[in-house]
Amino acid sequence: MADLKQLLAEFAADYEAGRSADPAAFLDRADPGQRQELAALLDSYLMTAPDRRWDPQAFEGSLAQLAVDRVYDSVAGVSGSWPELLPQLRNRARIKRRALVEQLAAALGFESEPEVAKIGDYYNRMEHGRLPAAGVSARVIEALAAILDVGPERIRAAGSHGGGAGEATAAFARTSFPNVELADAEIAGDRAEEPVEPSPPAGRDEIDALFMNG
Repeated sequence: MADLKQLLAEFAADYEAGRSADPAAFLDRADPGQRQELAALLDSYLMTAPDRRWDPQAFEGSLAQLAVDRVYDSVAGVSGSWPELLPQLRNRARIKRRALVEQLAAALGFESEPEVAKIGDYYNRMEHGRLPAAGVSARVIEALAAILDVGPERIRAAGSHGGGAGEATAAFARTSFPNVELADAEIAGDRAEEPVEPSPPAGRDEIDALFMNG
């Protein structure tokens, strides 16, 4: 595996020469145990790179901040690398979170507004690392996988461990985001939908069981 300083130098050379500098490609070349450290180095470099004006106020609420928050949620949360992987898969599928929640609710057999809202709360907690991955049922994972066009085993595996190079791509979404309109909506959505832990329910129902009983 390449040395981190060497990888950082190569990335900087490509970036400053105007060549394609894909962070994910450099993360793939690093040892798996050093990818988070390399991600931090690349992120720090991009904040102060030549010919790129760094505006602390612009960073607030930006894709860069969103990426940092996702990495933190993956490391500090209880949902493995879902905070990185799930938004990445949604971006690839070009589907906003609200639309995904509606499709997920329908796939699980729920249609009423309170039911959709409750499923939205649980999914929101999955994306923010606040829902224990072990409690989410195979039925939910399979429904999500079908919507996002990915194997259910990938989603399940990501819930049990930290992100790899593929998931870390999301940490650099600001440099290669596939759609600006979707990116703007994603920022606004994450601000507006920052999860608030719900009050303990009087009694658990079928939705609670799907997301908490495994």
